[in-house]
Amino acid sequence: MRVAVGSTRPAKVNAVKQIWERIEDRLSRGIDDGVDFLCYDVPTDAPKIPTTSADLSWSALSRVDHLIMQLKRERSDADFYVGLEEGFNVIASSGARRQVVLESWVYVSDGLNGYFGHGNGISVPPQIADPVIDRGIELEIVIDRFCRARQLQPGQEGWMLLSQEFLNRDQSYALALTAAFAPFYNAHVYG
Repeated sequence: MRVAVGSTRPAKVNAVKQIWERIEDRLSRGIDDGVDFLCYDVPTDAPKIPTTSADLSWSALSRVDHLIMQLKRERSDADFYVGLEEGFNVIASSGARRQVVLESWVYVSDGLNGYFGHGNGISVPPQIADPVIDRGIELEIVIDRFCRARQLQPGQEGWMLLSQEFLNRDQSYALALTAAFAPFYNAHVYG
């Protein structure tokens, strides 16, 4: 079994591996030869700073498309292709008040059929969202500056900072991955 992941970032790759351990028995089709994870740093055709669920889902899908093309160039393939994306979804704007949610999206394909999965979402305060959306500053940089200004530990990831460590990025990706793989591991329902 070969699972191609459209990222080399440890958080994304680890999330795929962790979920795979939970669902592999339902997907292996009786084959017990283990699994090879093929990880590639592939581009996305989505905006640099996604601000809608459409942007986020398109980015995950785009990563899978690029991943499939990468493997074809290598004259190779995989049983599953996985694209993951995290970013902002501006869900409401009223006057000067903008409501922003940090979300995770996943797209999984077997090369013929593909499905989306969406993780949880958490509100993002304007002090963090505005510099990212309005000035294009990387989220990690904004969070480090935010933490230093409030004498908090720098280097935190967004999910943990925003949820006071109740949620983390791996959990969000885990939910999205479980949902995206569902039509494959639960095919008798999705048929």
